[in-house]
Amino acid sequence: MTTLTALAPYPVFRDTTRASRPPAQMVASADREFEDLRRDAPDLWVNGVHPTAVKALIGVYGVLLLTFWAFFGGPETALTLGIITVLGVMFFGLLGGGILLSDSIPKGERGRDFGEFLNGHVSIATGWISGREAFAQIIVLPLALLAGAVVFGAIWRLTAG
Repeated sequence: MTTLTALAPYPVFRDTTRASRPPAQMVASADREFEDLRRDAPDLWVNGVHPTAVKALIGVYGVLLLTFWAFFGGPETALTLGIITVLGVMFFGLLGGGILLSDSIPKGERGRDFGEFLNGHVSIATGWISGREAFAQIIVLPLALLAGAVVFGAIWRLTAG
């Protein structure tokens, strides 16, 4: 049940159904294995994004980082590029780890291969899109950033004295 508090200068909605419940108890458990953390998604092989698309995304950002080091790396930029490298590894490491622990195909079921993903459909928040469109949405921005980095890096190297 939701109530409206009239004394506030603006309406405040409070959920009174949760307030009457006691907080959940935290219980220590033994170390869990990867398989205990894994969640099965029965129809992921039909409507999910293929892991190769995510690996391609992470790979393009890795090449982008190497491009920055190749063109702009030097004694005066090493600290900045080092911090960017550490943050990038942390971000994409967590992304990759999250993918491993997220919804996955149940054991014993065959998932669709990358070609079937591209020719199939993907379910997103607003409906269905084609696999090719989903892959384009995933990979176009990092490829554009990589192309821009190569162009700017080449200009930098050619004009630097």
